[in-house]
Amino acid sequence: MKYASGEPPVRGYQITALPLDKRDREEFTEAANEVFEAVLNRIEVENPEPTRKLWNAEHYVDNILLTEDMLPISRSYALSLIDAFLVHHVIGLVVQADEEAAGR
Repeated sequence: MKYASGEPPVRGYQITALPLDKRDREEFTEAANEVFEAVLNRIEVENPEPTRKLWNAEHYVDNILLTEDMLPISRSYALSLIDAFLVHHVIGLVVQADEEAAGR
């Protein structure tokens, strides 16, 4: 994976403070978007477009993925948490989109 700027990602260090710096946030956001789409394609979704509208990768990276009590954390391990845990968040968004479509 490369940043939008074309620079390669940085590997092998610890994240010791939040919020993530600009380069890390960019890579984590890009990874979250990729995993989101992969999860959405794997599960049966009745309302994919409303689910996509509910998805906010920046919010996920900034507010859900990592918390202060998890620090310090290996950068590569933190990235792997996206793959491990995003599925649960996506399922929540799918349920929300389905409920909104049903008028609940």
